[in-house]
Amino acid sequence: MGLRGSGKSTVGLRLTEKLPRFAFQDLDEAVLGDAEQSTISQIVAEEGWDGFRFREYEQLQIWLWSLHHLPERRMVLSLGGGVPTYEKSLALLQSAELHGMIRLVYLRATPATLAKRMESTADRPSLTGDDPVTEIQKVFDERDDLYRSIADVVIDADDLSIDETADTVIASLEQL
Repeated sequence: MGLRGSGKSTVGLRLTEKLPRFAFQDLDEAVLGDAEQSTISQIVAEEGWDGFRFREYEQLQIWLWSLHHLPERRMVLSLGGGVPTYEKSLALLQSAELHGMIRLVYLRATPATLAKRMESTADRPSLTGDDPVTEIQKVFDERDDLYRSIADVVIDADDLSIDETADTVIASLEQL
């Protein structure tokens, strides 16, 4: 988990290359695969952020059901940045974590790093209506403590390459 631009999808894919028994799942892609709309912006425009968060919650339920009922299945799940902010999704994550079904890794990057990484992407709707730099700082300030409070592992990913981040995730989880 982490904010937009933290590397969730990129690092998640790299983890599955390093851990061949694991499959990669991206929550945003799962939501889009189950929607009539072709972009997150379209879903948000038609249903609002609450509608989108509920769609994430539904997909999260499916993933966690799969992990519970198919214990041999191993997955790296890339959560949307707002998943833990939705009360029902947060409860699911905490329950799955408590029962040892999942480990939550927070890929933490500073707002300056996130802004630099997201300069070339305009495919996500604004969360706050502010300019991108202000929005990143505001969302970081709102979510950082929450992410830290539920994470099993926090990886400071500002100065790490994709491989270094993935290796750090693996090493940190092995120590749990």
